[in-house]
Amino acid sequence: MIQPGKEKKIFYLLCLYHLIIWTLIPYFSNKNLPLDVIEALAWGQDFELGYNKHPPLSAWIPGLLFKIFGNKDWIYYLLSQVFIVISFLFLWKLSSLFLKKKTQILLSILATEGIAFYTFDTPQFNVNICQIPLWIGTVYFFFKSIKDNKINDWIFLGVFSALGFLTKYIFAYLLISLFFYLIFISIKKKKINFNFLYTLLIFFLITAPHFQWLIQNDFTTIYYALKRGGLNEVSIYNHLLNPFKFLINQITILLPFFLLIYFLIKRIKIKLPLNNEKFTFLLFSFLLPFFLILITSTITGSRIRTMWMIPFYSLIGIFFIFLYQNKINYKKLKNFNILLIIFLIISPALYSLRSIYLDNRTGYEGKKMALLIEKEWKTISKDNIFNVGFSEWYAGNLSYQLSNRPKVFLEENNNFYKKPAVIIAKDIGPSLCNRKNINIKNIVYKKIDNHDVCFIF
Repeated sequence: MIQPGKEKKIFYLLCLYHLIIWTLIPYFSNKNLPLDVIEALAWGQDFELGYNKHPPLSAWIPGLLFKIFGNKDWIYYLLSQVFIVISFLFLWKLSSLFLKKKTQILLSILATEGIAFYTFDTPQFNVNICQIPLWIGTVYFFFKSIKDNKINDWIFLGVFSALGFLTKYIFAYLLISLFFYLIFISIKKKKINFNFLYTLLIFFLITAPHFQWLIQNDFTTIYYALKRGGLNEVSIYNHLLNPFKFLINQITILLPFFLLIYFLIKRIKIKLPLNNEKFTFLLFSFLLPFFLILITSTITGSRIRTMWMIPFYSLIGIFFIFLYQNKINYKKLKNFNILLIIFLIISPALYSLRSIYLDNRTGYEGKKMALLIEKEWKTISKDNIFNVGFSEWYAGNLSYQLSNRPKVFLEENNNFYKKPAVIIAKDIGPSLCNRKNINIKNIVYKKIDNHDVCFIF
């Protein structure tokens, strides 16, 4: 499989594999788009500067695609793989700065196929998938900026770091780690490179509108992040239990990756090249963000969810191939290739089985539900449904499937009732239509396919 001189060809085949297989597999096995994609499409109807859960970038992109392509599911599966392929392109460029042999560069990328984050979880475009190319791009331009000190690289660093932050605030762990490296290298060289001010200027110019939105909206996304981390669940045991669970989850996720690495190297034991500048950089850019989030969990007792770590392992292939570059046993590549091919086949197969038999979200009959509601609506009103509420999932699906693309309201307000609207939920009953302090004359409750639906006209 891996032959000298054919590394680029294999790399492009890997990219093609992701674009084709990981677009078609979810398209044919899923009846419905995953939850995070539906949420992003619901938020992305309006290009706001922030949303109730996350910064805006990961919602703007699918929102823009919907305006161009509409409700074609395969577009949003392809979107995820485009981001993965862009990540691979940056990984190739970044790896080439650390590894001399093209075979090693290729291996550093192929090894990541052993991590479910970059295969099994990719069909669901969300903030975590959106971060990956921005994470790697930020590291790439940071290293280039330090190495070559070109103003263009410092500017690109500002752009990528700002866009990464506008995807998810956890991106700050990478930015803090790189800032620590900048301090470290400045102390070591006894010289401050003030070109980093270009990066700061670009970063704040791009993120300033979102910071203003945050202030105007009472820091709603930050409170959501704190709640998701379980900081509202005060317990002394969380300071030990949550970090322990976090470590166990990460080790479990990385087992297939380590198995691939095991098939590559002659001996596990190796002396850390601590005096090597490139290795030092990898310690700051790869390991430090991981330890910072572990320290956060220990100090605060917060619960770190496994999916949040998707971008954190973007550099893991480069780190371990660089560490063992002189210990790689090229005679064992056949075993590596066989195991890799098994992963490339099993991963999409398992995804299909889960989607068909186990996943209630991707098995949801969203299109059928929309047709039933539209049919019932036509017996009530001649107008189109303009607004739907108040759930990202049920209302988001309804908006996505209906031809006139009604606006999703995540909370009721006066604007919601200005035009014909539908409220959809489950397990609430007729009380769904008891709208307090709202003078509505025409409101009808219906039970449709085990859903509670409230028609307002």
